[in-house]
Amino acid sequence: MMKILVLGSINIDYNYSVGHITTPKETQASSYLEVCPGGKGLNQAVTLARAGLEVHLAGLVGSDATKMLEQMRERLCVDVSAVQTVEGRTGHAIIQVDDIGQNAIMIYGGANQKVNEAYVDSVLESFGKDDVLVLQNEISCLPYILERAAEKEMFIVLNPSPCTPELKACDLSKVSLFFLNEVEGRELTTYIQPGDILRGLSDAYPNSEFVFTLGAQGAFYKKGDMQTYHKAIDVPTTDATAAGDVFEGYFLAAYLSGKTPAAALKYASYASALSVTKYGAAYFSAPRIEVVEQYLADPKHRPEFQPEPPIIEYE
Repeated sequence: MMKILVLGSINIDYNYSVGHITTPKETQASSYLEVCPGGKGLNQAVTLARAGLEVHLAGLVGSDATKMLEQMRERLCVDVSAVQTVEGRTGHAIIQVDDIGQNAIMIYGGANQKVNEAYVDSVLESFGKDDVLVLQNEISCLPYILERAAEKEMFIVLNPSPCTPELKACDLSKVSLFFLNEVEGRELTTYIQPGDILRGLSDAYPNSEFVFTLGAQGAFYKKGDMQTYHKAIDVPTTDATAAGDVFEGYFLAAYLSGKTPAAALKYASYASALSVTKYGAAYFSAPRIEVVEQYLADPKHRPEFQPEPPIIEYE
């Protein structure tokens, strides 16, 4: 039976509500602070689980996240047995969310940057051919992870964010499925226009599949000569934090469950539309599968859903 492993970042997110994104030399008061678990790895694992899949999460946290990890074990419906605690601080993000739901994010890597080869080997020992590995570029040791996962013939999913010089030096031909937006697409191809970016990616990595998100302009799936598109769902935006992670999680859940790329894009588009109506990262904003399917069945009536109860983040 196929197993799904998310090996990625686990953060403590500090979400500040502001009137506008703070500019250089400006001091601005925040009207609200929300602290919650985040990081692309955790966001994607939570979303996959709420979409109905069994998920294993691996990553590192610091000694300041003891209580958060305990609560994660109880509440996430994700297997976090591979998550380990190391000395130092947990990764964290400072997130400004403005009045129209746009954000600016600063990340401190912390424990996420202590992933090493020994830890990778211990995690991947339980996984093999055709299992799914979901990665991002918010942890250390990515080149080694790609190498070992490819040797095991795993299906490798990568969100190349942030798109650093170190990432571009990796052998990305090992990636089975890319999730990326215009910023990462431009970095990987040097092209500007979405159509050129997709063609450039397909030429550079002919054996890979691509999900290319364009925010309010929708999203594309491409594999070789086959390409499909789904428009974005227009909803009032409260907070766009983790919307891309929710999109990725729901696309993957639908696709791995046997749905066509077109159907998977639809699931992902409706799920991410629901997520931007809530504050916070995926722990608060990722909807459960029954809510998404209710929305799909009746798109004219967007269902309301309640965020999860807060997690105690740290001692």
